[in-house]
Amino acid sequence: MDRPEGLARTTTQLVTTAVAAAILLIGFLGFVPGLTSELDGIAWAGPGTEAELFGWMDVSVLTNVARITAGIVGLAMSRTLASAEIFLIGAGLLAVLLGVFGLVIDADSASNFMPIDRASSWLHIVGGVALVFLGVGLPRRDDGPTSATYR
Repeated sequence: MDRPEGLARTTTQLVTTAVAAAILLIGFLGFVPGLTSELDGIAWAGPGTEAELFGWMDVSVLTNVARITAGIVGLAMSRTLASAEIFLIGAGLLAVLLGVFGLVIDADSASNFMPIDRASSWLHIVGGVALVFLGVGLPRRDDGPTSATYR
């Protein structure tokens, strides 16, 4: 049975949808008591937050909102092959930059506006490299009904 053309999804689009949904879910989980410890001590931004997602990664309202926003943008960009690829590469590069930023700043200073700690810095770097790899390495061919090539 053929899929309707509007519902055809390439591998890159499916991966982007899954990644975006995971980012969106992590953003929402940052507001869930029990999964986020010390939720009553969550700060809007900065290093003063007491809240930790899964008990090991600092979160603030800003980090959660940023993840929710990134997830929504990713879901929207997963609609076409070209934009899905751009999302994977762009989000990956941004995550690597955020991770490196977290490693070079003083975690207790005002420059730690997200907040980001060592664990989340390394998570961002590894995850970002994986996203860039997916964006570059997944097929650049539409394996849907049109078989259009984008590059």
